[in-house]
Amino acid sequence: MRRLQLTSLCLVLAFYLTARLRAQASTPPQELQAENARIQELWKGRKFEEALAILTAWDQSATFGQLAAETRAGVHYNMACAASLLGRRGEALAYLGTAVGEGLKDWTTFSADPDLDPLRKEPGFLWLEGIVRHRGDFVGILQRFKDYGPAPASATAAAPTFAYQAADAPDLVALRKACRLDEAAGTGPEFERIVNLMRWVHAQVRHDGSSKNPEPMNALHLLEVCRAEKRGINCRMMATILNEVYLSLGFKSRQVTCQPLDEKDPDCHVITTVWSNDLGKWLYMDPTMEAWFTDGQGHPLSIAEVRERLISGGPLELAKGANWNGRPENPATYKAYMAKNLVRITCPVESAFGYESRPERRYVTLDGLSFPPRPARDAAGGVIMHDPAAFWARP
Repeated sequence: MRRLQLTSLCLVLAFYLTARLRAQASTPPQELQAENARIQELWKGRKFEEALAILTAWDQSATFGQLAAETRAGVHYNMACAASLLGRRGEALAYLGTAVGEGLKDWTTFSADPDLDPLRKEPGFLWLEGIVRHRGDFVGILQRFKDYGPAPASATAAAPTFAYQAADAPDLVALRKACRLDEAAGTGPEFERIVNLMRWVHAQVRHDGSSKNPEPMNALHLLEVCRAEKRGINCRMMATILNEVYLSLGFKSRQVTCQPLDEKDPDCHVITTVWSNDLGKWLYMDPTMEAWFTDGQGHPLSIAEVRERLISGGPLELAKGANWNGRPENPATYKAYMAKNLVRITCPVESAFGYESRPERRYVTLDGLSFPPRPARDAAGGVIMHDPAAFWARP
């Protein structure tokens, strides 16, 4: 079972991650959240019939059909778990089929949830399992699309020259002084300062995936609006703030949009990468989740290294303390989410204060080989490339 509460351990991935990271996210209705604790207690007491009755009442309510498909899928998945544990296999498969029809794609949960064990040899279950695996085995999908190239010359654009605004630019100087970023960074080693700044951004604003981006989209204005209106911002804006914070202290950095294979899936995630002179590589920093990865021995990893280790199964540890708005993040859930969203990677060609609000912006996408092949430039004029060495070259 995946209970409908706001922790990564207790939600269907398709609902939980989409609900908190996607731009058009929606919050579970209050009545669902209010009943959640009751369902948890019933489950612990193995009172599955009573839990199923509550879930059924939600399913039959007048407003249920107005909920997001992810939310409905979560309810029907839980109904399937309850019926499965009650020994009602046909009923459980019917609920599970409804959840799959609503877009269920949490392969990590589906493949290992013991509540579904009574169903696993049923032909209907095997058919549904294949659908969910095709949709949601994100590591498997990433493995299938691990290669970037070489691509045909006709489909490959020359790598652009990435540019980074100097720390003495007036807007960056103003940001550094107004936010007292030297104090936030501290005086420790380079990596410690990099992490301190990421944690500072995470502490300044809360994440709200459903928020509209306030114009102009620069760090000073975003921070001011969030304080004045006591509001949150989406992951793109959090990454924008961190990017400009790094630039203001002389670090080369980029805002990075991590995207899934399915171009119709709006659920991407935006993080920041920063160049470490001490380590001689780009580092993965996620201000939304206060997160970065290590190799298991404490050495921080780049985005490219995280992607490779997700594919190969190499050592990959989420640094301690990762959280979403103060709620501890489950490493397995986060890894699965990033596996989904590291098929394609997009960065702005120029990294500068207020770049997101410029009327003309250029982006470059590092794209895996796919079918059908993509043109060298997309519909918006952005560059598509297949050369990771050039994309991640030393600044």
